[in-house]
Amino acid sequence: MRAPIFLSINIYQVLLNFLIKESGSGKLQQYKQDFIDFLLESGALKIGSEFKLKSSRSSPYFINVGEFNDGKAISKLGEAYASAIQQHFDPNKIDILFGPSYKGIPLAVTTAIALAESGHNIGYAFDRKEVKDYGEVTDWADLQKACIVGKTINDNARIILLDDVFTTGTTKYEIINLLNKIACNIQYRAFIIAVNRQEVGVDGKDAIATFSQETSIPVISIITISEIYEYLMKKSKLNQKEVEKISNYLRVYGTSDAKTNLKKVMPHKIIDQERSIIPACDVDTLEKLEEIVRNTAELNGIGGYKIGFELGLGYGLKTVVETIRKYTNKPIIYDHQKAGTDIPDTGKNFARVCKEAGVNAVIFFPIAGPETEKAWIYQALNQDLEVIIGGMMTHPAFLRSEGGFINDESALEIYQIAARAGVNNFVVPGNKLQLITKIRETIENEGIIPIFYFPGFMAQSGKIEEVAKVAGDRWHAIVGRGIYEAADIKKAAEEYTSRLNYTR
Repeated sequence: MRAPIFLSINIYQVLLNFLIKESGSGKLQQYKQDFIDFLLESGALKIGSEFKLKSSRSSPYFINVGEFNDGKAISKLGEAYASAIQQHFDPNKIDILFGPSYKGIPLAVTTAIALAESGHNIGYAFDRKEVKDYGEVTDWADLQKACIVGKTINDNARIILLDDVFTTGTTKYEIINLLNKIACNIQYRAFIIAVNRQEVGVDGKDAIATFSQETSIPVISIITISEIYEYLMKKSKLNQKEVEKISNYLRVYGTSDAKTNLKKVMPHKIIDQERSIIPACDVDTLEKLEEIVRNTAELNGIGGYKIGFELGLGYGLKTVVETIRKYTNKPIIYDHQKAGTDIPDTGKNFARVCKEAGVNAVIFFPIAGPETEKAWIYQALNQDLEVIIGGMMTHPAFLRSEGGFINDESALEIYQIAARAGVNNFVVPGNKLQLITKIRETIENEGIIPIFYFPGFMAQSGKIEEVAKVAGDRWHAIVGRGIYEAADIKKAAEEYTSRLNYTR
């Protein structure tokens, strides 16, 4: 059995940087623009609905290269692959186009034809899924006859591999192992695919980057989803709101390259001022809610209002929002206590209900796992809701280290995942200063400058002055009973806002 021949990591990095040219560096080459139009015209690219993927994620777009199932379509597809090859390589220095069965077979054939029509006669080959029985296999030639159809693969062959998509990469590894048994020192120029979704797997890993690192084989796509997104945003005939969902999807599920290429600045400010007091309206009647808002809405240091499930379920979320809107247009944050603890699919309905009610932002505590966290963030973004993520709470015995159920590292990972999705608004326990420091470091390590929202005052011994020292310059203190149980609500709110060192 012949071992794969790997390039050194340094050479790999040079090749990868040279070969893989992502979007954002200028106008798309004409063949890329033509390919996107071709995807739309053929129905291979679908936008405007939610498509369930094998990963169980809901995607705002779907690409099915299987739609290229007639002579005209497969011919155009071959031209696109040929253009990608000529963009990156000298075709005269390629010996074989190899298409892994089954989907890679027509790709190798049609690409070979397209290159021949432009003056480059290159061989093609593909593997048999069912090995042909020639009797006992005694040498490499016998193995090649049994496993390969098409051009003979010799030692030192210069090969480009072609496939439609790249998911986990399992079949790609298998075909490399097979070819390395057939010939020595094969020079794999690249693996070329039609569209790079630029999406990490459920395990959080970039399968393409992992494959390239482990095999030193660059993966090149005719087009990336980032390039498709940027191109489609310029096509006014398409529903721009539906196209924008691609950006939201990449923000949450995209690879680091995809997120870098997003032109939209991801972090958002929910509240205009850098510091404020947010009354937590955890009361049981609309009359009490009105009393809170009426007495505090005109104070500069009041940044917004947090409402919870008791009012929302008791009176209806829309009615609660309308009550607040009688007095102010300041942001309304809905805290379901605790949202984001269900399966990923329910995030869509939760976001829709919140949007229809008129809230501005939602608080999630997504302890149900990474896929729930990502899905709920994605669906909230699709509804133009701002997202605030929490992973640790103020009460005793929440974390494992405190005697609770939740693993400390997993709680920090909740903040990390959100930061990687571009979220910059976070709930932290205001009475646990050491944890705030850890959370801040975790978020800032992802290149995000956090805005903190912290409960934990009065009843739970938190002090604004102490928290402000570790929370940074941008923070909002969530105060509940200290305001709504006060004999004079306005006076209590004024006392809290006076401690902000509020400047405008």
